[in-house]
Amino acid sequence: MKIRIPATTANVGCGYDTFGMALSYYNHIECAEADVPCVHISGYGEQYLPRDERNLMLRAAKAVYDTAGRGPLKLSLTVRNNIPLSRGMGSSSAAIVGGLYSANQMLGQPLTTEKLLEIATEMEGHPDNVAPALLGGFLIIVRERKEQRVKRIEPPVSLMAVLAVPDFSVSTARARAILPRMVPLTDAVYNVSHAAMLAVCLADGDLPGFGDMLKDRLHQPYRFGLIPGAKDVAAAAVSKGALGCVISGSGPTMIAFCSGGKELCTEIGHAMRQAFAAHRVEAQIINVAPDNRGTHIEKE
Repeated sequence: MKIRIPATTANVGCGYDTFGMALSYYNHIECAEADVPCVHISGYGEQYLPRDERNLMLRAAKAVYDTAGRGPLKLSLTVRNNIPLSRGMGSSSAAIVGGLYSANQMLGQPLTTEKLLEIATEMEGHPDNVAPALLGGFLIIVRERKEQRVKRIEPPVSLMAVLAVPDFSVSTARARAILPRMVPLTDAVYNVSHAAMLAVCLADGDLPGFGDMLKDRLHQPYRFGLIPGAKDVAAAAVSKGALGCVISGSGPTMIAFCSGGKELCTEIGHAMRQAFAAHRVEAQIINVAPDNRGTHIEKE
């Protein structure tokens, strides 16, 4: 069985720890029964990620076996990691969701999607990447104690995104540690209003409004300092016609949204790469669309 797991972008500007979107860029897993659990990895992390039960995918798979009461883990995973690691594109969420989904399918789906999301959130610590990786689309996630509420929006088909992926990483822990514990009331109100309007604009298909509402005061002003050239990259993207450009997740990848097709994406990507290069940063450009399917069986 072959399974496909999408990359994700979290926060989406003003939706810190609340918004997430699945992207049409994928990791692939082939799973099979095995006497000894193991992982075969190609792509990102193939030289240093563990192959035994320390591997994040196998830990997630074991959580499914344990929750379902199905005895010892007996699973082999062959993984193609296309999603760059520690770049703000949901690589750890893809690993967790991929392991959970693979194990659940191999066992005949004893766990509900809601239960898989609950386990994924417990493992990841926050749901804004794992939820879109599992469910696809643009998601609004609210946590109330141990309860999660999820609302899903399918972005318009005309929405595209350009990812500028720098050749260095930023750990999520470092990106969180740099944030202040308290913010001015005016900044909190600014983000609440922008987040509410962004979701409505996206649901209505108002992409210019969506772009206008990407602005943020809670996390990006503090994280820009971790990404050389980030402000210039965002300005370059907008100057070429992007609806807006923000940090993807906790960075360092920058993501620009647009609605003008491949030619416009190419122009925006070139401008973003040049802006990074002016700060002596090499960047890979990836053009994507929103993914509305989430994790699914690609091939039996």
